[in-house]
Amino acid sequence: MKTVLLLALSAIILSQSYGFAYGAEDIVTVVTDASTYEEGDMINISGSVSDYNESDPYRNFDVTLRLLAPNNNIINISQVPLDSSGSYSTSIPAQGPLWKFDGDYTISVSHGSDRNASTTFIFVLSEAPVEEPIEEVIEITEEEVIEVTEEEQSEGCGEGTHLEDGICVLDETIEPTSGSSPTTGFSAWVYSISFTILIAFAIMIVLYAVSRGSKNKT
Repeated sequence: MKTVLLLALSAIILSQSYGFAYGAEDIVTVVTDASTYEEGDMINISGSVSDYNESDPYRNFDVTLRLLAPNNNIINISQVPLDSSGSYSTSIPAQGPLWKFDGDYTISVSHGSDRNASTTFIFVLSEAPVEEPIEEVIEITEEEVIEVTEEEQSEGCGEGTHLEDGICVLDETIEPTSGSSPTTGFSAWVYSISFTILIAFAIMIVLYAVSRGSKNKT
């Protein structure tokens, strides 16, 4: 009788040990809604704890979720509550300063010290947008400044002048305006001499006439 009891007890202990050793991952599960994510995507995570009992104080606690990068750095760690059926769900955005590498990222979930599950997904960094060369922008700006400057200089030149190599210069031909223009240079000198001679001649005639009149009276 004692032998039978020992054998039964041994079988129970072995079955329990086997369950803890090989059935822990079946108790806790974790999945993602996709196998590959790009930068900016939302990672939806869900799973369950099959033997969760809301009324059992030793099992009524949250699951611990860890997200690991390819270099094993922790990207995210959080506590996720279970609902009455033992299920859980959460979401993590695939963006931020810690998302530095392409490759396989691991999500590890634990409920207690010896009840764990994990899954992996591929993360791909998005390519940076190509910026226009700075040289082209500078060239366009300089051309616009030159065009505006030439227009302003041209408007600043007065009548009878035009803009040439950035400088206001006189026009080569200027049409004469109607009416008389003042005499200058050599013509002015000749005009002055002739006028003087005419006045002197007129004075001589007057003196001659006066002297003749005086002689006739005597």
